[in-house]
Amino acid sequence: MLLRYLQTFAQIVDLGSITAAAERLHLSQPAVSRQLKALESDVGARLCERRGHSVVPTPAGEVVYGYSQRMQSLERELLRQLAGVSSPETGDITIACVDTIAIYTLPDMLSPFSQRHPRVRVRVRTGPIRTTVDRVLAHEADIALTTVPVQSPRVTCRPLFDDPVALVAAPQFAAGLPDEIEAADLERLPVIAYELGTHFRSFVDAALEERGIHPRVTMEFDGHEAVREVVGHGMGIAFVPESTARADVAQGRLRRLRLRGIADLRRTTCLVVPRDITPSPTAELFLAEVFEKYPQGS
Repeated sequence: MLLRYLQTFAQIVDLGSITAAAERLHLSQPAVSRQLKALESDVGARLCERRGHSVVPTPAGEVVYGYSQRMQSLERELLRQLAGVSSPETGDITIACVDTIAIYTLPDMLSPFSQRHPRVRVRVRTGPIRTTVDRVLAHEADIALTTVPVQSPRVTCRPLFDDPVALVAAPQFAAGLPDEIEAADLERLPVIAYELGTHFRSFVDAALEERGIHPRVTMEFDGHEAVREVVGHGMGIAFVPESTARADVAQGRLRRLRLRGIADLRRTTCLVVPRDITPSPTAELFLAEVFEKYPQGS
């Protein structure tokens, strides 16, 4: 009963309306109001108040709302676990990852898995690294794949492989450069960069800053495709994850440059799972595939 009341309360907060919550839950408005009053009686605090035309949570309501989200997440996890126990080959798995992995790494993981387990339903949710990890912590995803190691007592993080950082240019642009460019050349050549604040930009900037190098950034973009397209048109050079440019380099559309005086830069792709729950049997099938593909990690 408490869980049902919490679900109703969460709908009221999400929709900002008792009437809208009643419609969403296919209940009458009086029934939803009674459930809200019963929950307030159980916790001994007022949980909602009207502000203008909306219903908003009180400070106590904010606390209860947070726990209601967690309890609903656990309920979903329980149902997934039960479904996986009875038939892991027909269960589902949710994978959270950053865009780079979703586009350039995950398809190679999922292809053999889907061939071996065609009835498993896979959900992929992309986002920044922080959001990706939060989804695992909130049990909204079974597994997370990140481009950096995650330090947290609440998760287990296993390195899978290194993704080097490549310096690339269009062949016509590279033709005017020496076979090996100097680090100082980065301060005079046009550099196409990722947007400030992104993890990849911060990683590259920090590595260059340690060596006293301040590249001449002429353009900034928020996505891998845009950076590669602009570089491919001969507008400058760019640091990119090697995985994002591998196909372009193989096809001759981009050329990898050698940079003297700087050791190889690389990020580590990692698999992250929560410590507080056991992976579902369906998730275990996917983990087995990943560990078979990357048996030693980095």
